[in-house]
Amino acid sequence: MSDHPDTRETTRWTALLELLGIHRITAQEIRAETMFLGNRHQGRIAEGARLELKASGLSAYRVALLRAVIRAVPAQDAAGADQ
Repeated sequence: MSDHPDTRETTRWTALLELLGIHRITAQEIRAETMFLGNRHQGRIAEGARLELKASGLSAYRVALLRAVIRAVPAQDAAGADQ
């Protein structure tokens, strides 16, 4: 789990989305979590995210963030290979 607090501003719109189970994950949050997962899981980001998804007691936001990381990792790897 991430050690830093959620600093996003809560508005009526974001509160409604949260109530409906829709979590807005920013690219910055995905990048930060990717770095943390890579550090914790020796560079195996997607595998680490999948392992952490198996933990009990995760918040809905955390689950959404880990799933977003899993979706983003192959796209980031492909972009890095083109350079």
